[in-house]
Amino acid sequence: MANNGNATIYGAGMSGLIAAIDLARNGYEVAVHEREKGFGGDSIYNPSTHTTSIDVARTSEYIGIDVSPAFHPLKYCPFYLHDTMLEPPLDVMDMYTVERGNRPTSLDTLLYNEAKKLGVRFEFDSPLRKEDLADLPENTIIACGLTPSAYEMLDIPYLRWYGWISRGEIGFSNVSWIWIDESISEYGYLSSCNNYYFNLLFSIRHIDRAALEKYQEFMVRREGVEHDEWQYVSGAVPIARPDNPRLFHNGLIMCGTISGAMDPFFWFGILGALVTGKTAAMAVYDRTRALEDFERFNRGFKQGFVFKNSIWYRIRPHVGLMERQLRLFGPERLAKMAGMGMQRGSKFPFNLPGFSQLGNY
Repeated sequence: MANNGNATIYGAGMSGLIAAIDLARNGYEVAVHEREKGFGGDSIYNPSTHTTSIDVARTSEYIGIDVSPAFHPLKYCPFYLHDTMLEPPLDVMDMYTVERGNRPTSLDTLLYNEAKKLGVRFEFDSPLRKEDLADLPENTIIACGLTPSAYEMLDIPYLRWYGWISRGEIGFSNVSWIWIDESISEYGYLSSCNNYYFNLLFSIRHIDRAALEKYQEFMVRREGVEHDEWQYVSGAVPIARPDNPRLFHNGLIMCGTISGAMDPFFWFGILGALVTGKTAAMAVYDRTRALEDFERFNRGFKQGFVFKNSIWYRIRPHVGLMERQLRLFGPERLAKMAGMGMQRGSKFPFNLPGFSQLGNY
């Protein structure tokens, strides 16, 4: 294959790896720089597991990589308002679990092995530095995920979040839940895959130990699950403004989470990272189509952002009221109606970038 030039990528998580694979297949010499000691994303957050709605076949076709071995159909995912449970209609939601990080069963490992076969060169312990920005070569792709210092270095608006994380091996797979409570602005979230779990309690404000203890009590009481080890962390998400999604920024190509391609309501990021790995690579050799695809995938971001900030955050503190309304209406009845709506093609009032039944792309 002819050498079409060189491409540089900062970030060896899944979006950076997808970009590397695509460029290598198109005849580019690719060098991937990663500040961690290995591939698979930030070690603060990974290994991890995630739950998302995704059309695996269409996504695989678009990125040109069969990622189906890494995605597993979700079996159980209750949604809790305090202790009141709503079970979504999973049979019509195309919900899957996926593992991130560098374990053998992860999506990142699948992608890394493919990149290595194609001759992609990796330089670990090689972070993006501010003093190097002015001299970065043409066709440089930035895939720095959730790292606040990268957003500050590149002057990209971001929202700071705080959370408690627990993770490790567990005795079940393909199970998730979401827990809503007044003690946090977002939610508690467990996902499991390949006998591994990732549990996150997160908020856009600091979370005290009392909130974590309340969540732990809920888990034992309602799901019979208990974790001994928790870590307090903080990160960045590109949902500070309705115009956050960007494929190009100051002469650089944005890729994955830092591009802003994520759901501004629930903060789902797997789909956005997958498809923008492809659009970032495409931006090197077909800028016009890359921008068209990026804008198509993120066309609902502003709508979701406005809904979250203008409506949901006004309702969000009143969890007790929402719980009473849910009980009055009936969780089973609401779940049935939601399932019928999705079968008719109804769309949720938030954006999920990429090929997903929820996003109707």
